[in-house]
Amino acid sequence: MSKLKVLSQDDLATISDDFGEILEREVSKALPSKEIEDLDLDIVLSYEDEQLDVDVDVGISFDELSDISKDQIAKAIDEAYLKFDSYIDENFRE
Repeated sequence: MSKLKVLSQDDLATISDDFGEILEREVSKALPSKEIEDLDLDIVLSYEDEQLDVDVDVGISFDELSDISKDQIAKAIDEAYLKFDSYIDENFRE
């Protein structure tokens, strides 16, 4: 695997925005949108010593009749991280 390029503040802002879009897309694909009342994403990027760490906190409010499980949410987040890894490889590696 190639090395992560040196990231600027603009790169970090782009990465955060794009990861948010990836997360929203994967959650929307995995969970019935009619059961989701609110989706709140908190993405925290840490970039030190040429290493990028990404933490996300996903807050989802469901319709009271929803039967969405935590496992479904975890799978959607895992899929988003896989797509995010590919995105980083394609756009931010030397």
